[in-house]
Order: sequence, then C-alpha cells, then structure tokens
Amino acid sequence: MAKRAKKCALKVVEGSLVEHYGKLWSYGHEILRTNPGSTVKLDMEDGPDGKKYFSKFYCCFQGVKQGWIEGCRRVIGLDGCFLKGVCKGELLCAIGRDANDKIYPIAWAVVNVENKQNWKWFLELLIDDLNLNLGNGFSLMSDQHKGLIEAVKELIPYVKHRQCARHICQNLQKRFTGAIYHTLFWRASKATTGHAFKVVMKEIETLNPYAHQYLMEKDPKT
Repeated sequence: MAKRAKKCALKVVEGSLVEHYGKLWSYGHEILRTNPGSTVKLDMEDGPDGKKYFSKFYCCFQGVKQGWIEGCRRVIGLDGCFLKGVCKGELLCAIGRDANDKIYPIAWAVVNVENKQNWKWFLELLIDDLNLNLGNGFSLMSDQHKGLIEAVKELIPYVKHRQCARHICQNLQKRFTGAIYHTLFWRASKATTGHAFKVVMKEIETLNPYAHQYLMEKDPKT
C-alpha cells in the first residue's frame, strides 16, 4: 500500500515518464541554448495510429566534446545497457579516460534496441563530434556485439578496435565452470610477451581444448 501511495505521489509531483518523453524537444532546445556547440539529435517515428512517437535521442555537450579532443587519450569505450523502467529501451554510451585515468563520459543516446542500425546512427554522430574521420590514430574498446563490430568496420575502418577482456572472461566462465579458467585467462591477458601468452594458452588447451578453441576464435590480437 505504501509503495503504491509513494508511486502515485511522485507521479503527481513529477509527472509520468511518458509525459517526460514529451518534453524532450524542449530539453534539446535548452541544451543548445545554454551549451552552444553541443549536439542534440531527436528522431521520431510514425506509429500505427498516425501519430509521431519517440525513436532515439543523442546528446554530446560542447564542453565535454572539447575537453576530450584537447586533453584525453585517444581511446574510447563503447557499450550499451538495458533501460528497465516503465519505458524500455537501450542506453548507448561513449566513454573516455582523462589525464587522471578517471572515467570521462563523452556522449550518450537512448534507442529502442541495440543493433547495427542504431550503432551506425550513434557512431556517425560521434565521429562528427570528435573528428574521428576514418579512425586513424584512435582506439575503440567494446564488447562482442555483432552489430557494433560491423558498424565500426564500415564507418571507421582504420581505428584499432579491441574487445573488452572482462566481457570475454565472463562469457568464458558461463561456458566453462571452474575458477582455474578465470585465473588462466587473466594470466594470458596480462602477458607482456608473445612467448608468455603462448605458454598460458597451452595450459588452457591442455586443461580443455574447447575452452582454448573458444578463446582463439575471439582473435587474441584484439
């Protein structure tokens, strides 16, 4: 009862999430007014009833954009996560590292689903904001989402695209149980020479040839 009452009270004070989506146009205009040079992109789509509905939203603040260009490493992390509230969807984001090795948010977007089409849309805007051109001199880190990998190859073919080791390790442990896989994987990942890497991979192959094959399919060079 108390939980429902709180929910109703918040709705009265703050409005519903659906109403908030209706204010995105005003939000975008306010960003551009107060942060000249920022990038805001709001796309709509036609619903079955003929009305316009929210499709996707992208935002990159001018100060953040300029800060990354002038003072951050040329490394960008890309990832997406589910929105689990009343309004479902995916949050796509681009993250950098500042001079203090701290997380530096660059740009974000809300889309209906994480797929190649939406990643291309996001990357096209990000490439323009950060002057990435074809990717020369830049590095990207991401998970193994097929749509993202394909979008990167098409739009910035010369970027150094690397896979997130943590994601690979998590997927490895889902397929092959045992703490030994975690230990050996990180020993291989942190190897500083090709010989040291091959020694650990040989241990994994001896332990379980299928685990070794799974890792080699991920292309160790990335």
